[in-house]
Amino acid sequence: MDTFKIKAVLAAAEEGSLSRAAEKFSYTPSAFSHMLSSFEDELGVRIFQRSSRGVTLTEEGKRIYPELVSIAESEQRMLRTVRQALETQRYTLRIGTYSSISRSFLSELIKRFSEEHPNIKLYITVADDLTGWLEQDKADIVFADGGTLEKGEWIPLAEDRCLAIAPPALLGGRTEITREELYALPFLRMDEKCMEGYFEADRFLRPIHLHSDDDLSVIHMVKQGFGIAVLPELVLRGNTEGLSVLSLSPPLSRTVGFAYKKHAGSIFPALSQFIRYVKEQTPRALAKV
Repeated sequence: MDTFKIKAVLAAAEEGSLSRAAEKFSYTPSAFSHMLSSFEDELGVRIFQRSSRGVTLTEEGKRIYPELVSIAESEQRMLRTVRQALETQRYTLRIGTYSSISRSFLSELIKRFSEEHPNIKLYITVADDLTGWLEQDKADIVFADGGTLEKGEWIPLAEDRCLAIAPPALLGGRTEITREELYALPFLRMDEKCMEGYFEADRFLRPIHLHSDDDLSVIHMVKQGFGIAVLPELVLRGNTEGLSVLSLSPPLSRTVGFAYKKHAGSIFPALSQFIRYVKEQTPRALAKV
């Protein structure tokens, strides 16, 4: 049932005149009258008695009038509920991020954004595996590396080089190590996407297979002398005391950035504001780390 026609019926009944009601809807009187007649035909009853003095409700019209009012009011309540839900969504933002990105620059950036936009409520989740978070609608925006953020609108922010860490006694005061040398040394092998294609797995002579979602535990194992590990620089920032840190030859890096998912083909205001802020402020934030 066309609620627009219902509103037209209610206006005609309120005004008692087709011409005055037609003006409210920017219709000509004849077109407005034709619309009401088609609605009456659809219902199978005559709602109005027409005369030279205007229109009045018929007995059938009087009986269905309260139902038409109820339908119109119900539509208005539904629209208000939808608007309220959209307003809540527009000013609520769910952020997923790696701990390394959060520790290095994102925390300060989010803090300043929150201070400048107190009307936006933020929900932040720090996790080591963010695969599928956008597809599963767990977050509106996810900060990670390009290997994790395979879907969504991907925006790269910076290159995060990978470095080797080792107990000082193992490599002395060296500042660089080659990939070939790593094959012959005790090496903590991890399932890092940024390393895919860089190492040939079957060439390690003394591999230690390690599965850990806690980067700090990997660093601790290296400090205890288990072997050498390769980790992104953002992971290592502030955590290399008592370790030798070496650049890799050839170099290896991961691209860090963020991805977001458009909802119904668009970006809601809170997300749009945050994306703009991140793009503007990230170079400055990275310069401080």
